[in-house]
Amino acid sequence: MSPFQIVLLTAAVTAALIIPFMLWRSRQARRRASQDVVRTMQRIANERTESQTILSSLDVGIIAYGSDDRLLASNPVAIDMFGIIPDTLPAFLDRFGTHNGMRAAFYLGSETIARELSMGERYLRLVCQHHSLGGGRGNFGGHIITVQDFSDVKRQEERRKAFVANVSHELKTPLTTVKSYTETLLDWGINEKDREAIRADIERIYEDSLRMEDLIADLLLLSSLDSSGAPLNAHLLDLALSVRQVSDRLLDQARAKQIEIELFAMTRETAVFADKNAVERILTNLITNAIRYTGEGGRIQVYIGSVVDDIYVKVIDNGIGIAQMELENIFERFYRVDKTGSRQFGGTGLGLPIALELARMHRGRIVAESEMGAGSQFTLFLPGAGHLLKTTLIDLSRKEKPADAITKAAAAAIRDWAKEDEGDGALLDVHALLDIIDEKVDNSVTIIVSN
Repeated sequence: MSPFQIVLLTAAVTAALIIPFMLWRSRQARRRASQDVVRTMQRIANERTESQTILSSLDVGIIAYGSDDRLLASNPVAIDMFGIIPDTLPAFLDRFGTHNGMRAAFYLGSETIARELSMGERYLRLVCQHHSLGGGRGNFGGHIITVQDFSDVKRQEERRKAFVANVSHELKTPLTTVKSYTETLLDWGINEKDREAIRADIERIYEDSLRMEDLIADLLLLSSLDSSGAPLNAHLLDLALSVRQVSDRLLDQARAKQIEIELFAMTRETAVFADKNAVERILTNLITNAIRYTGEGGRIQVYIGSVVDDIYVKVIDNGIGIAQMELENIFERFYRVDKTGSRQFGGTGLGLPIALELARMHRGRIVAESEMGAGSQFTLFLPGAGHLLKTTLIDLSRKEKPADAITKAAAAAIRDWAKEDEGDGALLDVHALLDIIDEKVDNSVTIIVSN
């Protein structure tokens, strides 16, 4: 074989070996490049998903505009607040920043702008800040708007102001009386008035001091209820017996107006798990109001019954009644149907609000119905003892913590009963505890109200 043939053969063999290898290396390089692109895209997608998840989990609205003032991103909270988010920052300021001065402040060059916005029943706080979007050199500027719903805070502030104004008014009235009568006695009354007139003045001063004392006591109780600081000394209670006892205590007040109080039992299931003092305060308020707003010779009927899982006490009178437009406001603090200022019916205007708060603490409610000239009907609903205790037991078996004061008291009672019946130290199961609850509830009912 000639040298030339040897060279050609060597080149052919080399080409046959190197070209496939180079093709293989090229395919491998393209595959790795493709995989890098896929991984990069996946990383970008994951980061975007994480960012969206973070934005969605925030309880404040977030709206981001880029350096070209175009919308970059917004979270669901912001969309819920505003509906459609404007595509540009100027459009957003035109729509939501005109009346509150936000747009003017922006065009005057303010870096950070904070304003409030009222939208229907919502009160929003908007903060617009200039931010650098991106990292390193060449950052470009954009704006981020945060939106916080402070409607509850605003309403609480308004209620606080109204509450302070009402308290000031309620205290000022008796204080003015005490001051004027005292000044009269000190200036000339003691020397010039007879004994009976002086006694009448002192009685008026004493009555107004009692009124202030009652008002302060009610205010302290309301403050305790608002802060969830009022403890519940809850036990199994026969609601029918409590109704009887409260009615008996108010008989003299009713007889003074020749009003008859009738009690009717519509059920034998009258056991509730409640604070006796709190329940009796609710009942006293409802029956006292019925007596107060019923004319001489009137009639008050009190029914004890059950519906589904609730026990109810219904107080019906044939008194002056309440107009429908007033009915929805009677549970507001210091609200009075009688606006003449005559104080003909007495009271601090806090009785029903306190009764409603106490009912809610027991997971109950009060429903009012009335018609002018046809009397009123107030119904207290409380969870039946068996239902409340068994629901609490089931929650405990699921390792759920009691949610409020009444279920905490119920849980404590169940634990105490379990300790009483453990005997040899064996742990009781749920079925055994359910039987214990039924037995305790049955034994708590001692009286059936009837007339």
